[in-house]
Amino acid sequence: MFQRYALHAIAHAAQIVIPDHMLDLYPVPIVVLLVLAGAVIAAVGAFLPSRSAARLTIADALRTE
Repeated sequence: MFQRYALHAIAHAAQIVIPDHMLDLYPVPIVVLLVLAGAVIAAVGAFLPSRSAARLTIADALRTE
């Protein structure tokens, strides 16, 4: 609900009219779920390569670079 009021205030300040169908935003639980899913995907995507890199010796890491 806050998003809708904020967009109305921004549109009023900019002296433009935003149609109501453009103000139908995602519900808060969906946004929270998407943010958490993105964080999990980013963490796994960073963890897996770093785990394999941590097992290499310095010489092997420099050789492959």
